[in-house]
Amino acid sequence: MSRQASVVSISGDYEETILQYAKHLGRSKNRRVVFDLIYGRGSKPRSRKQIAELLSKTGNTQVIQDALDELAKHHLITRVENGGQVKDGSRFLYGKAEPVRANRDKIVRYADNPSAAKKVPTKRRTAVEIAVSFVKPASRRSVAPRASGVRGARAKLKIALLVTNPDSRASLQTGVEARYIDESIRLSPRANEVDLKIVPAPTLPTLLDTLNSFGPTVLHFSGHAGGQALVFDNEKAGEDGGTVLDFDMIASVLGATRAKPKLLMLVACDTVDGAERFLDEVPVVIAMSDSIGDVAACDFSAQFYRTLSTGESISNALAQAKLVLKAKGYADADLPTLLTRSAGAADKSLL
Repeated sequence: MSRQASVVSISGDYEETILQYAKHLGRSKNRRVVFDLIYGRGSKPRSRKQIAELLSKTGNTQVIQDALDELAKHHLITRVENGGQVKDGSRFLYGKAEPVRANRDKIVRYADNPSAAKKVPTKRRTAVEIAVSFVKPASRRSVAPRASGVRGARAKLKIALLVTNPDSRASLQTGVEARYIDESIRLSPRANEVDLKIVPAPTLPTLLDTLNSFGPTVLHFSGHAGGQALVFDNEKAGEDGGTVLDFDMIASVLGATRAKPKLLMLVACDTVDGAERFLDEVPVVIAMSDSIGDVAACDFSAQFYRTLSTGESISNALAQAKLVLKAKGYADADLPTLLTRSAGAADKSLL
């Protein structure tokens, strides 16, 4: 029998998983009818023909098949080889997926009310209110964290990776993402031309220090976001919730530096809206159009930098990273979005 594995772990990415299930269940009438039947009475998987007969739609089985394919694609139901369990010549049987069965009511509730779903805090969409007052740079100069990762003696491509997770209620695996990126660059035949600086728990002062002293070609933010703002860390240990900086503030910071990045990467939820503001300071921006899960974010970033560090263009690196997500069946594959100041700005190599 074939086995299906969820794209994300129901225990490690619970909120994101539930919301993704709800998103793909949606409000489609045919999909809902099939979903309700499968999660109704009875525990044994059924064939398409059995499902069509129970729904009295034997004359239009393609509609049923389309709904089954969509539900199975997004792991809302299981699809297994028949193996002779049902004697009607069907190749596949369709049944309940245990994570969905256990959370069915919540999935349906969010599918019925997408606006409520958007308010649910997830790992990359924090519960912090974006109306928090914005901070000014501290008068004292913060010491930038020691750089780690790949070091090139004659680096042409400098990547500053800001990884932040200030909210204990909605933790992120940003450290894993940093490791993925580091390992991907190390495998590049041109690794000696790339310098990766990992900046953990960045604050506004450390952002300024990184821009001034390191002069990154690529500025990458990995963490919580939403409402045209990014969540940075607090000034002191032990504080929770983070410091919210809006896009105008961050764009102003970029505008106040001598050597501006050529690419801004926002691997955080809902960062496309308002991201064009950065094009005044940076020629190319890549942002996310919706909530992106930890696992997808890690795989996306790994492939993106694996490609970029070989000398490929930004647009090719983005295209290849999205293809990897699609090949793995991620629903997040279309979330990374390219914004450019001018035509062809992303068609150049950064090496």
